Amino acid sequence: MTKKPLIFIVCALVIGAVVSAAIWLHYRATTLQEAEPEEGEMTLDEHSTNSVIYFEDEVPPADPTMVGKWLSVEKPGWYKVYYDDDDGEGHYWGKEWDINEDVMEEDLSYHGNGWFRWEKNKDTLREYATMDFRDVPIAHTFIVTVVDSCNISLKETNRRSTYHFTKD
Repeated sequence: MTKKPLIFIVCALVIGAVVSAAIWLHYRATTLQEAEPEEGEMTLDEHSTNSVIYFEDEVPPADPTMVGKWLSVEKPGWYKVYYDDDDGEGHYWGKEWDINEDVMEEDLSYHGNGWFRWEKNKDTLREYATMDFRDVPIAHTFIVTVVDSCNISLKETNRRSTYHFTKD
């Protein structure tokens, strides 16, 4: 071999080694930066049992007299459940089913048909029904005429019907 191709091959190997070393050092430095928090910064391992999680108190708590499982007085077998689980938009989750229509609680797909979001402002209750295939809320508005630890009475705003529920 002549000197020119040998010098070219040696230079190419040296440049390749330098570039590889630079890439490895950069990768190692960024990995260490991600692993070590800055001073005063807390880290959170999502899978750690002993981790600390902070929640924001922006959403007011749900009305505790509404939260729970309720059974219709007029139609035994029709259940409504109001949860205090926030949906992230200032509403709470709830669900309803009627065993007289062969719909059981376990038949409801999570946050699909039978589920609704709810909000209560003074004596006005709004339920936004959800569907399995899309999240197009359908609003139902009620006036809460009675609410205590054992009974709820809901009157539709169009004055058609009044529904009475007892705590189950």
